[in-house]
Order: sequence, then structure tokens, then C-alpha cells
Amino acid sequence: MAKIISFINLKGGVGKTTVAVNVAATLADSGKSVLLVDLDPQTNATVSVISQEQWQERQEAGQTLYNLFDDSLNGSSNFKITESVLRGVGDVPKLDLLPSSLNLVEIQDQIPHMDNRAYISHVDVVGNAILEIVKNYDYVMIDCPPNLGAITLNGINISDYYVIPTVPDILSRIGIDLILNRIKNFKNKKKSCGISLGGIVFTKIDNRTNLHKSTMQQLRSGQLRAHVFAAELPQRISIAEAPIDSMPFLTSPTAKQKSDWGATMRLIQAVTSEFVNRVGG
Repeated sequence: MAKIISFINLKGGVGKTTVAVNVAATLADSGKSVLLVDLDPQTNATVSVISQEQWQERQEAGQTLYNLFDDSLNGSSNFKITESVLRGVGDVPKLDLLPSSLNLVEIQDQIPHMDNRAYISHVDVVGNAILEIVKNYDYVMIDCPPNLGAITLNGINISDYYVIPTVPDILSRIGIDLILNRIKNFKNKKKSCGISLGGIVFTKIDNRTNLHKSTMQQLRSGQLRAHVFAAELPQRISIAEAPIDSMPFLTSPTAKQKSDWGATMRLIQAVTSEFVNRVGG
């Protein structure tokens, strides 16, 4: 059975999707079968591994995660999981994608009220849908929205672990505590949820700032020190530019042209290796 991991942060722009996509791609390149699930209405993970044209085709065919939730809200059955999964995305043969849609924004506020008119809980929608295919994968990597709403809870509910990619600043430090407390409260109510903290990964680090250095030191010496990754991802323009090609850093032609490609790839591999050590598989 696949290891299922959610990537969560309450702030946007912290490198959450970057970590999820590039760890997923690196795992797939190493021979593991990986499904990337994009739960974020911003669709950043989706367009990091497929083109805008491919996404538009999925959108027009009604085969994105928007259609899954829309079916549950309206009692329809248009979404087909086997038709929705895109195979070998990002030029990585063993990396598959379950794409998101901007249209999720339109219905995300309706999802918590689904329980009153549907046969399943609103936090079980994604889990029920992917149940038939998770056996085909070693890892399912879920890129969650930058909040702890109903869509994110769908990811949390089925995950074995969650990883928090974070910029080492004050607001992000506060956000980590909020995530930990919310997930603890969710598990107290949803007894079947067995999620655990897989780790905290520092991203977009600027070693020139004392704030970043002091925040990292605080976390690495505090109560959460056992959960803080030793590997980290400093600020790298080449990582940020890779999605231009609709590919992860590993296969992006734009990234490969950069002088720091090899060094940056080793940083991603170090994070991926520690990820495997922490979550297993």
C-alpha cells in the first residue's frame, strides 16, 4: 500500500509546491511509482508537470478534482478516477498526476455542508475516489491548499504523514503551531485518521539574514527539533524557473542550463533521501 503524505503550510509562496513536486519527481526517477495529487485550487503543482494546454484538455473533459467534489455535491457521476490520472508527467515515466482546477474556488465553501445531503462525510471525498488506485503506487504526494479548510482536511484524513515546508521567519513559525494544533484536534474527532508529523523542511533560506538563521536555530533546538529536516532548500532562482517548462527541476531544460543545476539537484536529492528515511517506503 502506498505511503500517503500531505504537504501543508498556511502561507503561500513558501515553497510548499516546490518541495512536493520535486521530491515526487526525484522519487519517481529513482524507480518508485508516485502519484502527485494537486488539491490546491491555484493548480501550481499541476502546471509544474503538465502544460497549460494539457490542463485545459482535462478541464474541458471534466476530469479534474473540481469535478470529483462537484459530483459529491450534486449527486452526479461524471468524474472517473482512471480517466483523470495523467501518466508519466513532467517527462518522468513513473510520475502520475491527479490535476486540480481553478474552479475549486467556486465550490470550496459549499464542501463542508455536503454532509447534510450526501452519503459520505465531506472529508472522505478524495479518499473514497483514490481507494481503487493507491495500490498501484509506492507514494501518494498531496499538495494541499494554503489553509486548513475542507479540501485540505481531505488530504489530512487519508495521509500517513504530513510535511511542513516553511520559510524560516516569524510568521511561519507561528503557523507551524497552528497546523499542529488543528491536526491534533481533527484527529481527536476523526479517530480513523492516523496522520503523523513527517517533518519540517526549511525552504527559500537566505543565509544573509539574521532572522532566518535565528529562526532555524530556535526550531532546531526546541521541542520540534526531532522533526526538523537536516537537509534544506536555500533560495535558488533555478528552482523557481523550472515550472516555465511545465517540468520539475530534474527534467527542466531551463533549469539544466543553469550553472548551479548539479549543486541544486544534490540539495533536492538530500531532502528526498531524508524524506524517505522519515516516512519509510
